[in-house]
Amino acid sequence: MRACLKYFMIVAASFQVSVTAGEPINIGSRRELFVDQALTERLAGSAALTLHQPVPREIALKFDQPWEGNASGYPTIIHDGDLYRMYYRGHRYIIDKPPLRQAQSEVVCYAESRDGMLWTKPHLGLFDWPGTQNNSGKKENNIIWRDGPETHNFAPFKDTNPACPPDQRYKAVGGTVTSKGLLTFKSADGIHWSRLSDGPVVTKGSFDSHNTVFWDQDRQRYVMYVRFFSEGDFQGLRLIGMSHSTDFKTWSEPVGLKYPNSSPQQMYTNQIAPYHRAPHLLLGFPTRYVARPLTKHVQTLDPVPLRAQLIAADQRVGTDLTDGLFMSSRDGLSFDRQDEAFLRPGPQAAGRWIYGDNYQSYGLFETKSDQPGLPNDISLHFNEGSWRDATSSLRRYTIRLDGFMSLHAPLSGGELVTKPLKFAGQRLSVNYSTSAAGSLRVEIQDSAGQPIPGFSLADADELYGDSVDQTCAWKGAPDVGRLADQEIRLRIVLSDGDVFSYQFTKL
Repeated sequence: MRACLKYFMIVAASFQVSVTAGEPINIGSRRELFVDQALTERLAGSAALTLHQPVPREIALKFDQPWEGNASGYPTIIHDGDLYRMYYRGHRYIIDKPPLRQAQSEVVCYAESRDGMLWTKPHLGLFDWPGTQNNSGKKENNIIWRDGPETHNFAPFKDTNPACPPDQRYKAVGGTVTSKGLLTFKSADGIHWSRLSDGPVVTKGSFDSHNTVFWDQDRQRYVMYVRFFSEGDFQGLRLIGMSHSTDFKTWSEPVGLKYPNSSPQQMYTNQIAPYHRAPHLLLGFPTRYVARPLTKHVQTLDPVPLRAQLIAADQRVGTDLTDGLFMSSRDGLSFDRQDEAFLRPGPQAAGRWIYGDNYQSYGLFETKSDQPGLPNDISLHFNEGSWRDATSSLRRYTIRLDGFMSLHAPLSGGELVTKPLKFAGQRLSVNYSTSAAGSLRVEIQDSAGQPIPGFSLADADELYGDSVDQTCAWKGAPDVGRLADQEIRLRIVLSDGDVFSYQFTKL
């Protein structure tokens, strides 16, 4: 601890940032996450932004019904009041001999949960499926839509636009090249659906993926992210395109997303949406596609017999791989994409080193911790068991609130100084975690990088522990209200710990 304090004092005496021109960034009382360096003036010492990974939990849903199977997926989860709704594709391939063949038509399925962990498949009685009628003639299945290319990638969302008509409170997009683009759909209750558009509303793109859409409150428009190729017509890199609309009828032509400082990556799904705890930030969880050659090594990766079948049927399906990435954006077009995996396929014996596994669901949602008294977790799903009827399923994963990335420093210490900011509120809250030997101090500076009297590093209370809502204080006083609407900087000095987010709020 003395070494840490000595480090703090040396830095306090010698560290001063240069002044940048321009207006301060007004963050008001919004929560800011360490998912980019948009608000960072400088990092010093051993501080760095660090990507974290989700923790695997239980199998949430098995694709074990006759209308489901080994090619089911593209789940969308909506936390809707006291109910969690899940929509997904039911589908199956036959791979007993080349070529790969569809065993059945694709259907859209529905499941629901009261806690986001235990899921049921209600018998909705909406559509026929062979063998699902009971003695009274009721259709006992959870199919909510069938027939048409939109069943491949039907992607609903709850429309939070205040001007949305009640009969369109739930909307969806779906379609492929067969439909010549993406069609739109509507529902009043999220169960009974009908066509909304007469024809495709977006036609530029490839679409055979999980295309997503939402109402962007900050920008007052609908935003759609679609499967996109760098050279068009399935040529070049597999990418993501963005389109937008103010009325859900007329859409802009999609343009490819930008990834400054990220090496070229091929991506299938995008899973982009506003983060519910900081809606000005768009978070994306694309599936990365990695083309691999046919080598002796790849043929030894479990599941070996299935891989041999897939190589014989379609070589790339047996050799290529998929895993999960993380990215964020403040404008919806330029994304800070992390090149390292958010989700790796994991131990080889688990059999997830195969094309089609590790696709993330669309929709983050909070669930109760499995330990009483602890804060909520964020839950999400990844699929596993692709191509295998017996194990095709969704597994729930969790990550701490705001815990996708952090400002991290080892025991030797490090720090971050923000660009000039303005805020609203009376206290500064941090989401952080340290070791027993670690610590966190926050200094508030003026725009020139000089400590404001009463809020210097020497005045800052030393914090250590693990909390998603820890109030900072200076000589025991947490009130920062007199600095509201002034131009300030935050200086965060950290040792053996992580800071995930910060927010100015009321006392």
